[in-house]
Order: sequence, then C-alpha cells, then structure tokens
Amino acid sequence: MKRRPPGPQTVGRKACRSFVCLTVAFVLIAAFHPGGERALAVSGPDDPPIYNPATKSYFQLLNLKTPSKTWRNAKEAAASLTYRGARGRLAVVDRPEAHQFVLENFDFRGPSWIGLRYWCRFRMLEWSGQRPYSPTDPDRFHVWHPQWYRTEDTKCSSNSPSKDNYMPVYYQPMGEGSAIWQASGPSKGFLFYLVEFPTGEE
Repeated sequence: MKRRPPGPQTVGRKACRSFVCLTVAFVLIAAFHPGGERALAVSGPDDPPIYNPATKSYFQLLNLKTPSKTWRNAKEAAASLTYRGARGRLAVVDRPEAHQFVLENFDFRGPSWIGLRYWCRFRMLEWSGQRPYSPTDPDRFHVWHPQWYRTEDTKCSSNSPSKDNYMPVYYQPMGEGSAIWQASGPSKGFLFYLVEFPTGEE
C-alpha cells in the first residue's frame, strides 16, 4: 500500500466534489461581475496590478519567465518586483475575502504558485512572511482540493532535515471561475505565479 505523506487530515472535506457544486460556485462568482466583465488571465506588460481593499494590497498573475519554474524560482521572481514602493511576494490568500477577490479578478488557465508551503518535518503550514501554523487550526481559512497533494511528484518525509523538505502550494483550476489549493513536490515546475504587493494603502 502506498503510504500517504504526513499532512493535513481534514483538508478538502468542504471542497466541491461534483459538477453541480462547481456550477453553483461559478454562478455566485459571475454575479460579482456586472456588465459581464471577464477576469484577467496572465497580466500583460501594460496591465497594472489590481488593488484589493480588503487586504490593502495589489495582486498580479504573471508568467514565470525563468528556465526553471519551481516554487522557489517563483518566490525569487516575486521578490524581485516592486510596485508603489512595496516589494512583491507570492500572494497570501489567507481569508475568504482574498480568495474571492482572486477568483473574481484572475482567470487561472493553469496551476499557479501562491505563497503557501507545508513543512513536512514539522507538519506545519506557512504563508509568505508569516508564522507557521497547524493545518488543523480551525480558525485558518483553507480551500484544499479533495486530493490535497499531487501523488505523482510528492516528496515529503517527516524525518528529513533537508531545507527543501517542504511541499509548495498552488492554485489548481477547477473550471471557469473556480480554483482551489493543491500541494506538490518542491521540484515541480509551473508556468504561472500570483504576486502580491502589500502596500498598506487605503
């Protein structure tokens, strides 16, 4: 029997498991787009980041223009960007308002890195620039895929001291207007990454 890597025990229980559920989610999201406005796909060179008043930060979905497209590469690419005096980071989507904003404003055409990773050795989750926390913390927002990790490329051992002993998290598209989280092995490469510029502006 294939052994599951240590990780969240309750993730994905509330995730949509049927076409009907996804359809309802899409209808609710579409209701927030008056006039039939379409969410942006990957931001072009002339598309400025989009402001979210709930988080007081700007977001941008970008193409990772590096030979290697791992989570670590995406993290470095995000940190190399600045907007309105704020340095970029892989997006923190740690509350429902931020998740709703992201789905309303971006059209995920493929898996897209975000600023969350799971530390295998400590069995803790960590957002960019924040303190680690337990995956079972009931006060923490989550939107996990029913299969919370990719089985084909997962490398996670609670006994390894390696600095790369973590599983990065990405948005997995689930149909138009819907995306949820899934984890992968640290060597996995994806084309897109979601950047946040925490300006703190009103």
